[in-house]
Amino acid sequence: MAAGTQDAAGYYVWEVAGKNVSVHLHLEVVDRILAEVMRGFGALPKRGAEVGGVLLGTMEEGDSTVVRVEDFEPVECDYKRGPSYMFAEEDRGAFADAVERWHPEADRPVYAVGYFRSHTREGMSLAPEDILMMEEFFPSPAQVALLVKPYGTKVSMAGFFFREEGGFQPTTPLEFPFRRRELTGEEPPPRRSMIERRPRGQEPRPIDSPGRFNGPRFEDPPFEEEYAPEPVHPPQPAYAVTMPSRSRSALWIPLSFVFLVFGVALGLMIGLARAPSSSAVSDFALGLSVSRSDENLNVKWDRRAPAIRDAQRGTLEIEDGSYTKSVDLKSVDLHSGSIIYRNASSAVRFRLTVFPEERVSVTETAEWKQ
Repeated sequence: MAAGTQDAAGYYVWEVAGKNVSVHLHLEVVDRILAEVMRGFGALPKRGAEVGGVLLGTMEEGDSTVVRVEDFEPVECDYKRGPSYMFAEEDRGAFADAVERWHPEADRPVYAVGYFRSHTREGMSLAPEDILMMEEFFPSPAQVALLVKPYGTKVSMAGFFFREEGGFQPTTPLEFPFRRRELTGEEPPPRRSMIERRPRGQEPRPIDSPGRFNGPRFEDPPFEEEYAPEPVHPPQPAYAVTMPSRSRSALWIPLSFVFLVFGVALGLMIGLARAPSSSAVSDFALGLSVSRSDENLNVKWDRRAPAIRDAQRGTLEIEDGSYTKSVDLKSVDLHSGSIIYRNASSAVRFRLTVFPEERVSVTETAEWKQ
């Protein structure tokens, strides 16, 4: 069974009865890894994109091994094999460089103690590529692996893996809720929006530096004027100021009335012709909306809308404080009608653009504020 955090203030102590390995996981690391995991989870519809990197801390080996996780460094993946956190052989250089930067040294207060990744696949076990990563980059018997399984409607779960009798367990010996509230009953402190916490003795790094799960930045969208038909004024009848004779005056009055009626009718016809019909307007409505669902934002659109029904592709641009991300959506993603996104700030803007025809785009924007 797992020990409580009262054994080490500020840490969650993961330990299993009968096992000689325990992990002291800093609660701030829980907060920050969870934010990283949920960004990846919300970046793609359905199963999301997995993220991962290097766990940093210290190891005390002996009859009972104690691993302390004090920080982490995310390592970007090229996703050449889909949304799973897997590296092609030629793309492992970035991960190797991160491990080398945190190689254990006598004067280094923290160093690489293991590997972590989010797990959006079935089950809760290390994949063969995870074991290869551990054998290549984390060969010490005391180094550990951490899997975090995100959920859109409930608390994410996690579990550590360690070497036992020369190999790793098929499943984690103990799963635990990966959120501070469930571990301690307290809320996490306010997130730092501009500077990322680094280990003692290291310089702070901007949040959008290489290694973070960030996408390209976008300029503010151009101002879009709402279409409004110009008002149509019916032509005014011309009245004669002076008439040469009474008979001509008597004839002009009925004609003026006829012209007046004709002008009003003509004006109405032109107005109806120029005014957009309700069906035409609805063809360009996407029904984009954002609502809060537990710890996540539920982003929805009307999958029955003509523009979405006819679209073969689209993009969803997300502006979450200083973080920006563009998500490419295929036809099947648009027809799903929604995605779940874990926000990092109190104000998030979503901009959905679909392409019902090759050179035709329809855009709609929705905002959420706490």
